[in-house]
Amino acid sequence: MQEKLSESFVRQYQALLGVAFQLARNEDDALDLMQDLAETIARNDRPASSIEHPMAFFRTCIRNARINALKKAEREIPSEPELLSLIPSGDSVEESVIGEAAMEWLKKELAGYPSEMREAFYLYYFDGYTLEEVAEKLGINKNTLSQRFVRIRGKLVKKAADQSLFFALMVLFLLKPR
Repeated sequence: MQEKLSESFVRQYQALLGVAFQLARNEDDALDLMQDLAETIARNDRPASSIEHPMAFFRTCIRNARINALKKAEREIPSEPELLSLIPSGDSVEESVIGEAAMEWLKKELAGYPSEMREAFYLYYFDGYTLEEVAEKLGINKNTLSQRFVRIRGKLVKKAADQSLFFALMVLFLLKPR
């Protein structure tokens, strides 16, 4: 009887766990990767001979699961404290306070915009969504959304520059286009 992928997986478990740990750098995430691999194998358990190199297949599955987990983590909507952590912490208390002030000022200024644009702004500039994803989510043409962002960003930077050049630079840093 031919060995199945699941049997090969069980036999190679320790070696595969080592691969997962190298990718994830912590035990919990490595075990999650192994769980993902086990689920992939369970959905399509077939003879190991149907795959030319089962270990390479297993390693590729683990690597792809890690890449997907990292992409998902990038797209998660951060909570308020995480938004504030996007501000670069300076070497001095003064720089840190100015960064926090810039973020608070920015939130206050954005509050004056329609909720749809405010949400789009947060999704793109702070949450890491692409322009295409935000446009699709809101049902707006990508070019239209891009132009709105350019106008809003320009207005915000001009208002920040009225306060100080350094403050304008902080706002520019927070709103750097991707």
